[in-house]
Formats: sequence, C-alpha cells, structure tokens
Amino acid sequence: MINSRTDCHALSKEVVNQCDLIHHSRLAEVEQIIYYLKKRKLHSGVKGVPTLLGDGDKNIIDKAQNGVQEANYNNLSDYIDLLYEGMAEKIRGAHLIQFLARDPENLEALSKNETLISALGRVLREDWKRSIALSTHLVFTFFCFSMYSCFHEVILKCKVGSICMDIIDYELRRYDRWKADLEGVEAPSDIPIVRKPCPSSASMSEIPRSRIPEPVRPKSGNFTDTNIKAVMDGSVYDDLTTSMECVDDKKLTGEQKVKRFRTLVRKQEHLLRVAYYLLLNISEDETVEEKMSKRNIVGLLVKALDRDNDDLLILVITFLKKLSIMQCNKDAMTSLNIIDKLPKMLESNSADLVHLALKLLYNLSFDNKIRYKIIKVGMLPKIMSLLSDDRHQEVVLKILYHLSYEDDIKHHFVDCIGLITDMLLLNVGNEGDKTMVALCINLVTDPSNTQNITKKNRLQSLMMRAFTYQDPMLMKMLRNISDNSASAPSFIEFVGDIAKAVVESKEEDFVRECIGILSNLHLPDLDWAEIFKHFDMVKWVKSIISSNNADAELVLQVVVLLGTAASDEGCAKLLCETNILSILIDLLKTHQEDDEIVLQIVYVFFITLSHETNIDYIVTKTDAPAYLIDLLQDNNKSIRKICNTCLNIISEHSKTWADRIRIEKFRHHNAQWLQMVDSQQLGMDDEEEEDELPPYLNTEYLSTAVVPPLSDLNEPPESEIIADTDLDYNYFDSNHDHEMVQDFEIEAM
Repeated sequence: MINSRTDCHALSKEVVNQCDLIHHSRLAEVEQIIYYLKKRKLHSGVKGVPTLLGDGDKNIIDKAQNGVQEANYNNLSDYIDLLYEGMAEKIRGAHLIQFLARDPENLEALSKNETLISALGRVLREDWKRSIALSTHLVFTFFCFSMYSCFHEVILKCKVGSICMDIIDYELRRYDRWKADLEGVEAPSDIPIVRKPCPSSASMSEIPRSRIPEPVRPKSGNFTDTNIKAVMDGSVYDDLTTSMECVDDKKLTGEQKVKRFRTLVRKQEHLLRVAYYLLLNISEDETVEEKMSKRNIVGLLVKALDRDNDDLLILVITFLKKLSIMQCNKDAMTSLNIIDKLPKMLESNSADLVHLALKLLYNLSFDNKIRYKIIKVGMLPKIMSLLSDDRHQEVVLKILYHLSYEDDIKHHFVDCIGLITDMLLLNVGNEGDKTMVALCINLVTDPSNTQNITKKNRLQSLMMRAFTYQDPMLMKMLRNISDNSASAPSFIEFVGDIAKAVVESKEEDFVRECIGILSNLHLPDLDWAEIFKHFDMVKWVKSIISSNNADAELVLQVVVLLGTAASDEGCAKLLCETNILSILIDLLKTHQEDDEIVLQIVYVFFITLSHETNIDYIVTKTDAPAYLIDLLQDNNKSIRKICNTCLNIISEHSKTWADRIRIEKFRHHNAQWLQMVDSQQLGMDDEEEEDELPPYLNTEYLSTAVVPPLSDLNEPPESEIIADTDLDYNYFDSNHDHEMVQDFEIEAM
C-alpha cells in the first residue's frame, strides 16, 4: 500500500532486504522507482503537459482530461493492441498513449519500446488522412518527444517530420476546399505545396504491403448495384482516399454548414499547431532544417498566414523568423509575397503576435527590395505608430533604421522625425539611444527632415546633450544637419563652443565631428581669422598636420577645415603669415598616394589663390606652383582639373611662371607624341650623308635648332643645302616673295 505517508527510503530498504535478487548497491535506484510509483499513484492527472493549447481549445482539454483517468502505464500493451483494431479503437488507443507521453517521466521508457514506436509510426503513416482526431493524437505523442533533443532520433527514425509536412499540406488545401464549398464557389486548384523528395528505384517498385488496400467482397447474397455501393462506401480504399470530414453535405442547412465548418477548422488548427510545433522543435538540427527547406516548408508557413487563429499565427511567425536568417528561405518568402500578409499581423490585439511579426520584419528588412516593398504596401505608418509602445520600441527602431538606408524613403519620415528626436532627448543614458541616434544620422541627410528637427529649439537641446556627454554619434548627427545650407546659419551661435572643444577636448572622435561641423559652415559673415586667433587654432592645426603619428582621417578633416576657413580673406592671409601653406606642401609629399588628402590640400591653395593679396606669397615664397605642375599628370581627374585652374590663376599674375606653365601644359597635352618621338632609335644608313635630317625631329633638336629668317631661304648657303637633287629651290621665287607667312603659337588646351 503506497500512500502519501509512505517513507520511500525505508520501504526501499525493506524491499532490498527481502528480495535476494536485488543487490544492496541498487538501493538508490529502488528508492527512485518507489518514489516514481508513489508520485504516479497520487497524481492521477498528467504532469508536464506542454503549453501548446490555446484559449480556444477548452473543449479539447476537457475531453482529454476525461481520458486521463483511464491512462495507466501498466496497460500500455493493451493500448498498443488498440492500434490494430478499427478506427474508433485506434483513436482511443492513440488518445491514451498520448496522455502517457505527456508525462516527461514516461518518455524515456516509451522511446525504448520499439513495438510502440513502430506501431505509432505505422498508424500515422497509413491512416493520417482518415481522421483529424487520430492524426492529432499521434502527432501530439511525437510532439512530446520533440520537446527534448535526446528523443529527436525517435522522430527522425519514423520519418514523422516528412509525414507532418504532408499532413499540413493536405489540411491547408482541404481548408480551401471547405471554404469554397461553404461560399458556393469553384474550388481552387489542388496543387500540392510540398515538394516531394525524389524517390529511389526501390521505393518506386516496391509498395509496402500495408499500403495496398485489400478488396472488400460481399460474403454471400446477390451482387446488385445497391449492395456493391453499400459495401464500397465502407471499404478501406474509400477511407484512404476520401476524407471523412466534409462541409458539402446536401442534408445540412446553410447555418448548419457554417457551424460544422467552424468545428472542423477548430480541430484542424489544433492539428496544424501540433504539427508545426513538432517541425519547429526538430529543426534545431541544421541538416533537418535544410531538408525541410528543400521540401518548401516556407510555402506551408506562408500559406498558414491567411488563418485568423492567433495561437497558430504566433507559432508560424516564430518558425518563419527562425528560417529567415538563411538567404534561400528569405528569397522564398519574398517570392511568396510575405510582406503583403504581414500588415494584418500588426493590427492584431495580441501583443505577442505583433512583436514576433516585427522581429520577422526586422530579419527581412536587411534586403533592400523588401524595404521598398514595406513602403509600397503602406506599413511604415503602422510601424511608426508602435514607437510609443515600450514593448516594441527597440525592434521598431531597428526596422526604421534599416528603412533609413534608402534615400528615396527618407522623406517618408517627415511626420515622425520630431517624435524620434524628442524620444532621444528624453531617453538619457538608455542603450536604445545608439539606434535612435544612428537612425537620426541617416534621416537628417534629407532636407525636409532637417527642417523639422531645427524647429522648437531642438538644435540647442541636442547641442547641450552632445557637449554634456561628449557623444561623437550625436555630434555626427549635428554634423549632417550642418551640411544643409538652410540649417547651417543656425550653428553660428555655437561656433565658439565648437572651436573651443576642437582645441581642448581629449576625445578624438568627438573632436573629429566638431571639425566636420566647422568645415560645413560656408558662411560669408563668419570671421574665421578672429576664430583662429581667439582660440589659438593655428598652433593646434600645426601640431596635427606636422605630426607624422597623426591619424590620416583627422589630418584630412583638418585640411578640409582649412579649405573652408581660407574662404575668409583675413584667414587666408593668416595661413600664409603663419607658414601653414608650407607645412601643407610637406604634408603633400607625405601623403602623395592619398588622393583625398592631395585633393583637399590643392583645394586650400585654390581658395587662397582666389584672394589676389596672397598670390605673390604663394608664387615667391612657396614651392606650390612646381608641385601643382607635377600634379597635372596625376591619375585623378579631379586633382588635374583643380591644379589646372590654380595654374591659370598663377599664369595671369606671373609672366615667369606663365612661360614655364605653358611649356609644361604643352608637354603634358602632347605627352604621347613626344614620348614616341623620343623613343625612335634612329640608325644612320651608310648611303645617307651625315648632315641629312632624320625623318622625325626629337625634342632635343627642337630645343637647340635655330630657325633661320625667311629671307635667307631664297639663297641658302651651301652648307645648309640638303642633298636632294629633286628639291626645287625655285619654290621661293618671285611668285611667293610677297606672301604673308603667319606665325602660329601652339598653346595647350
């Protein structure tokens, strides 16, 4: 007699002492078995039932609990025998075995019972079409095994995953037929969603004996058409090929059909949830998940999104979210227009369903085509409306951040950019700030968004927060705002604070963004010379561009700042007087391979040359013209263009440099021809006289030869006569003496 007062330890000792077949070393195991028996006897209900059933399955739970009272592990063999009987007995046997499997403590023993596993697999494989109830009990039994990874081998051995996909495919298509029958419309094409695996030759030629329907013949009596029809209505063949659940019954009224439809759908959705959940559990194995993908599990899941059961949709969305991290699955979802089905999920009253739908959307939003699709179906306003919900705020911000990648989409954020900025100012120190700032950094590149941010004194609040926390990301956002010509004047009041931070701050990233803001302020009213003098920025600039250890990115930002500051004539003169331009030439030598730095340095010279007072200094006190000439042959088109402009300015003010620049431009423009001329290896033939001119005149000859006056050509000296008897020296006779010979000056483009 085992009851609640039984001492398991004492009883186990008594059993071991009285039973000679049990060694004393097995005492602990005996005690555990007694404890298990005591627990099973005291709790007639089922323990460890997975929380799979939704709120709409109370009737199923109530019916199931009625069968729990009869489920006993000791009668397992009887339950197995029921699986070999008629349909009603099979359903009862599967039901009882299911409740045994719901107890986690029974799973190990059940998994080792090969007779049970074989029977369950056989019945599921052969009879799953005959009854939704039978399929549900059998699939739920295997689902209990799928809750633990150690039992997945049992499921894979029986190929339950493949059968579940067939069940889901069949039930989804049957639902379409039910709906068509109820609405009185033509049934849709019954094309399977699941792709069948390529069968081997053995499986094609050998049909399992258990799958072959046996002919049912009447034992005796006449063989009229009526009797044959009555016999075939109950045949095995009819059960295997025709569903027992049907809505299209002529005996039922319209209201009865609707009621029956709802009942069948409720049962079907319970079966679908169990089957999907089982597949989700075993898909933790990448190999199994890959096999599912090849058989189009994505198609089964996307098809289920048309249902209205929140519990089923939560499970389906969870599965899709798991699969969406693989490229092939994501592409399959895109081809099935999954984005068109998701807006309905965001309208649901279930917060869990909404949150999972957002997570799936986030995984899909890494694809730019899907991002445009989200905007096209009009989901952006709904996503934005969820920003105020703390449960969804983090994932919503990430989705919006992905959408902000596209320049064509940024203007859609005009209505919510103010809200996002206000949230950023209120959420001080939160981890979500980084996503918000990153989102704003992208959005403020659009002028319409920038104008909304600068309203309501937000710019001052952002600046105060950036300086308080020395936040480089927030400063980058302000830098993008300053890049808009309409917003740049708003930064004049902060120039002093920014310039002071550039000189004094130790945070290099923060300083880099401050320099970027100053570089964007192309304002004619800004006195850059006074700013440089007041904050002693000349000394700081020299320390950066003169240091060999300075970060190249920081050096580039400083040179860009000098280009902006040089637009002020007073500041340009200050750069000349403080010898910064000479330091820039040395910097040009150091970073001659970095096109960006070279371009910005040349731009500084161009801006400085635009002020006439500085041209003489650059020409006479620096080597800038010589380096500008060398850069005419640079591979970068932008560098060549700006160098050419600078040299044109220098040519207009310096005759000495003008001649040299003209020659160098000519050489550069005709470099290919001159190179060909110089490369000619001219050998003197024995028959040619030494004073005969070569067929090509090289550059050395062009530079040393003296062209005689035109009048001397009439009577050339003998030493200058070319040995060619066919040459007519009377060409320059009286007929040509009075012609004007014009001199042409070849000038480079």
